[in-house]
Amino acid sequence: MERTLNPTKVWNKGFILIFIANVFMHMGQQTITTLVPKYAYSLGATSTIVGIVSGAFAMSALLSKPFTSPLFLCVKKKHLYLISCVLLMSAYVIYYFAPNVNWIIGGRFFHGIGIGMAAPLSLNMACDNLPEDKFAKGVGLFSLGQAFGQALGPSIGLSLSKSIGYKNTFAICFVSLLICLVIAFFVDSNPRTSDRYQIRLDTIVEKRAIPIAITMLFIVMAYSCIPSFLAIYGELLSIDNIGLYFTVYAIAMLVLRFSTSGLADRLGYRKVVVASLICFMGTFVLFGASRTLPGFIAAAIFSALGYGLTLPNMQALCMTSVPSDRRGVASNTMYLGQDLGQSIGPSIAGALIDSLILKKCPEGLEYASDQIKVGAYSTMYYLVVIVLVIAVALVIYTTGKVKNIHKDAPKEEEQ
Repeated sequence: MERTLNPTKVWNKGFILIFIANVFMHMGQQTITTLVPKYAYSLGATSTIVGIVSGAFAMSALLSKPFTSPLFLCVKKKHLYLISCVLLMSAYVIYYFAPNVNWIIGGRFFHGIGIGMAAPLSLNMACDNLPEDKFAKGVGLFSLGQAFGQALGPSIGLSLSKSIGYKNTFAICFVSLLICLVIAFFVDSNPRTSDRYQIRLDTIVEKRAIPIAITMLFIVMAYSCIPSFLAIYGELLSIDNIGLYFTVYAIAMLVLRFSTSGLADRLGYRKVVVASLICFMGTFVLFGASRTLPGFIAAAIFSALGYGLTLPNMQALCMTSVPSDRRGVASNTMYLGQDLGQSIGPSIAGALIDSLILKKCPEGLEYASDQIKVGAYSTMYYLVVIVLVIAVALVIYTTGKVKNIHKDAPKEEEQ
């Protein structure tokens, strides 16, 4: 019989291994997220189609959740994680051989199912290897793996695509997932909680995580407009090294994660997340106003203060709001919101950009000048601030409803 893990420190063997695997997974993921929209654009896709391509993987992740979520309860997490890595590698192979946009959209289908399983699984496996009383700190440190991926993936990917081409860059992403797969073989996790595969509402959705999922929908809707369109926007502005945005963002986030570790434990999730989202609004104001690289570098710092601190705190809030045997379903519920936000965010933004261009140039998108296109992208980024205002209201509501059951449990016993 498998034993339940009972770690006493954050940096234990299991946590370190899943942390490293997470770095390589996000390195490939962040490279692909930045390159695929630009690759589709180079094949003649409009902004609307680029938005569909960007959001297609999240839509497939969303649609597959009712079937994959019950697996979290009845299949060993490590085995599911390995399967998700294989699915991601399959997507990268399709991107490599894709002759047109239709193939890319097909690859996004496998990509979505893979990342839809891998992201909540890696978070869940990390939590299995964390002490109960150090969740906020542990989840914050774990998400540094994503930060490393964001630091290396987009900027290196954009540079490699210029020097060795898109296909060879996709091949390198494949190798990063292969490394992730090998490492995952050696990660332990808590045993499965059921012997039966059942598609029921309670195996798909954890009701205590629904407010967090809805909040994450709006937060990710806003964030998705950055990797989906920033490379194209930078090209229209003739900024060759726009990839520096991602590098500065990730470096700033690394510094902030270490310097603000445990901040939510002291001040509470509401104060930290609301302040972070207000900073995140500054990112999009700067996107709309900036025409040179320094403005985007400043936006990267605001983004690190904003999204970079919001994400791990919302994840920690979700993981501490449910019993340990419900974390798999809870993380999947939270990612339902994120997948929906990632799916509809780029699609709405892309359609908005095209409509703004056509308003200025009714003759057709192909006749619009770069100046008109820049104006459309700028306006889109300004309008994203409205989405974040809604997110702030939801955070205030959510943090009032969701309780840390692990923290509160001892108090109940004392009474």
